[in-house]
Amino acid sequence: MKTLLAIACFSIFINSYSQQDKILEIREYYYSVKKTIESQTPDSAWTYYSDQIIRNRQDLPWRAIGIFHDTITFWYSDLMSAAMENDTEGDSTDALVLVTSSAQLSMMFIYREWLFLEGNLIFYYDRMIGYDEDSTWEYRYYFDNNKLIRFMQGNQIISYDDDPNEILQFGEEIKSLFNTIINL
Repeated sequence: MKTLLAIACFSIFINSYSQQDKILEIREYYYSVKKTIESQTPDSAWTYYSDQIIRNRQDLPWRAIGIFHDTITFWYSDLMSAAMENDTEGDSTDALVLVTSSAQLSMMFIYREWLFLEGNLIFYYDRMIGYDEDSTWEYRYYFDNNKLIRFMQGNQIISYDDDPNEILQFGEEIKSLFNTIINL
């Protein structure tokens, strides 16, 4: 019985240790992508390309909302190279690296990030600055092989009781939007 308990404890320890390693890998990749984006110049040897969708570019007031604008930016690597490496004819989503979305709705601000690696969502960030504390949040979701491995509210690691498939589906919709834009 003690041996079985020791094996179970050891297994839990190894699993949490490997999850922590995966979290660190995701963070390292995230910082690498952000650094490349921030430091690239037209003469850079390695760059990410970017495309944007901007709604309400002139910041005209929207009925029942007032101030409204929304910007989505897609950051991606060489499309042909990604397609050839992964043999994905017509599917450009393997080249997608990072998507950022920022929006202002009256006095509320929303910022989101989707981080992809080889076509898979590995990190999702969702932040809203609302009118008050109840309408303000910050969430981080870490994925490995389409499985949620960590959920954070602010800087706190907490259990996630909802179905993470909704977040994964949101990532698939972002990839589909990117694929549509690229293949116009």
